[in-house]
Amino acid sequence: MCRHCSLRRDAESTGLRYDDPLGFFVFIGALFGALAGASAYVISLNEYRQRMLRLDQNPRRMALGTAAVTFAFFFVGSIVLYLLLTRGQ
Repeated sequence: MCRHCSLRRDAESTGLRYDDPLGFFVFIGALFGALAGASAYVISLNEYRQRMLRLDQNPRRMALGTAAVTFAFFFVGSIVLYLLLTRGQ
């Protein structure tokens, strides 16, 4: 028996399916969401520091909020893309 066949049999015994790529879309959404969130944090922190902000505004907190929204956008977007691509199946 080849190695690929034994891996497929092990995956089938655990209930994992090869034809349902939800895990892949979640992984891609988390990966690119983290990259985009980190980039958004660095860019927005630099922009917020250059602006004349009020004393009660914290540039790091504002940049962290921007990064969180960016991560959520990419993560939810990957789930929506999965749902759109698998809707007809």
